[in-house]
Amino acid sequence: MGRPREFTDENIYYGVYQSLCKKGFAQTTLTDIANEIGVSPAALIKRFSSKKGIFLAYSNFVIQLTEAKFTEADQSDAPPIEALKSVYKEAVRLGNDPVSLARHTSFYLESTTDPELLERSKQRLAIIDAGTRRLLSKAVQGKFLQSCDIELVSTVLQSAISGALLIWIRDAGKSLDALIDDCFRVVIGPLRIGGKEDANDD
Repeated sequence: MGRPREFTDENIYYGVYQSLCKKGFAQTTLTDIANEIGVSPAALIKRFSSKKGIFLAYSNFVIQLTEAKFTEADQSDAPPIEALKSVYKEAVRLGNDPVSLARHTSFYLESTTDPELLERSKQRLAIIDAGTRRLLSKAVQGKFLQSCDIELVSTVLQSAISGALLIWIRDAGKSLDALIDDCFRVVIGPLRIGGKEDANDD
C-alpha cells in the first residue's frame, strides 16, 4: 500500500513548522508533529527514526528553501536591493504573530546544544550572508549603491533585522514589513546613489 497522500515532504515540514510555532522547540513532541500532518507517530519514526531525525530533515529543507529564495532574488529583474528586501520580508511573513515567531525562533536558539542541528543553523546563516553579499555587490556594480565594505554592511543589515524581529516579538506596534523597511532605510539608505532604488525607502 502506498504512502497516504497527505504524508508528503512538504506537509511533513509544514507540520514541523506549525508545531514549533504552537509549542516551541523544547515542548514539541512527535505526537504534536504527527497530529499536524494527520499520521501516526509510528509513521514518523519509521521515516525519520527519531524526533531529532525529523528536525534534521526540517533543517535541511529550510536550507534548501533559503538557497532557492536567494537564487530567485539573484535572477530577479527587480533592483538588487529591492530583491534582497523581498527575501527578508518573505521569510518573516511566516511569523503570523509575535508569540508564534518567538516559539519558532526557539528552534534556532535552543537547538545549539546539539552539534548536528547547530551545524545546520550555521549553514543557513552562511547562505543568508552569502546571498546578502551577492546582492549588495550587484547593487554596487549596478551603481545603485556607493562602493562600500560589503562584508560589514551585510553583517550590520542582518543584525538590524534580527534585532527588529526581537523588538516585534516584545512590541508588535509596527508591522514586520515596516521594521524591515526601517532597517534598510538606516543601513542602506546612506549608501544609495541618486535615489535609483525604491522611493519608499527615502
